[in-house]
Amino acid sequence: MTLLAPKNAVVPLSLPLSFVGLAALYLLLAVGLVALEPQALGAYRHPVLLAAAHLFFLGFGVGVLMGVMHQLVPVVLEVPLARASLGYVALFFWGLGTPLQAVGFLQQNPLGIALGGGLAWVGLGVFTLGMVLTFRQAPRWNPVATALSWTLFYLMLTPLLGLLQALSLRYGFYDPARLGWHAAAGLVGVFVLSILGVGHLLVGMFSLSHGGSVRWLGLQLWAFNLGLLALAFQRELGAALLWAGLALALFDTWNILAQRNKKALDIGVQHYLAGLGFLLLCAGAFGLGHSLVAGLWFALGFVGLVVTGMLYKITPFLIWTHRYAPLVGKQKVPLLKDMLPDSTTRLAGLLWGVGALLTPFTPHAIALLVLGSLVFVYSLQEVIRR
Repeated sequence: MTLLAPKNAVVPLSLPLSFVGLAALYLLLAVGLVALEPQALGAYRHPVLLAAAHLFFLGFGVGVLMGVMHQLVPVVLEVPLARASLGYVALFFWGLGTPLQAVGFLQQNPLGIALGGGLAWVGLGVFTLGMVLTFRQAPRWNPVATALSWTLFYLMLTPLLGLLQALSLRYGFYDPARLGWHAAAGLVGVFVLSILGVGHLLVGMFSLSHGGSVRWLGLQLWAFNLGLLALAFQRELGAALLWAGLALALFDTWNILAQRNKKALDIGVQHYLAGLGFLLLCAGAFGLGHSLVAGLWFALGFVGLVVTGMLYKITPFLIWTHRYAPLVGKQKVPLLKDMLPDSTTRLAGLLWGVGALLTPFTPHAIALLVLGSLVFVYSLQEVIRR
């Protein structure tokens, strides 16, 4: 875990934790909205579902991604974070724009959606600028850095397409294909690429594996990017390339774990594997024409489980490094493994996983998601308090 410490400079603890804290709040809001109006799950254009989806993806998913990248990119590139101050500017605009956009969806107000989305896009742009300045310092490159670079590209493209779509509802140049690209760029370009790129690094780190090859990650990036491009011209070819990327991701994970030195899989890796299982289910459901089921499994199962699992590993390390590492040898400090309340994290994962699996079929399962998210937030609070 010491490999997660950036070289030559310390990232301010308040920066990643602020993103994670707001992201956790948006998670609670997203789940709460659906719990209050569960019938929204039956129509993908329902205002409540659209508001909850953007709170979940743009709020929770992207918020955690930005917070983690402030810590992880300097590690991957072996350079200091270029401009930490830009992160706080990005936090302000993204943190303000995301809930405003959700309100716009709830009010069915295209200009409100565009305003909130525009503010969030400015925040993402400032974040991307800070990352680009950091990437420019890199003395060498690797496929993990490439995955994160592509993530930045899609992180800017996705809300731009959504912003154009929102304005089109007001000014009359609506294009259904643009909505599809907005979804594909966000789900595959932002979340699949970032999770598989970061997962390749962290799964090997957490399992003490030294046998994984970055070559497989590079092939995944080719398959997914070419698949997204091909979708615009030949749907069947694009789908085949995306399936090839998924197959490579599963093999890459198996190859890493097959050569691990740590036999017991910790909670972060368990969540990652469960998330990949949901991604496989999602692909199958989408192939059979069940788009809404596929979308729910992607969001709740794949993104939800992987992101929460990785936070269970990264957050304790951040707290321990900043709070207790300087005191080692001077006074008694808690062990890193004792920073995380094991029983509550496992309970949260069980509740969330079962809820994610059943929610497409019964609205009663939303109660499990509510309980799981509350236990998840409680677990993070316990880490911060220790």
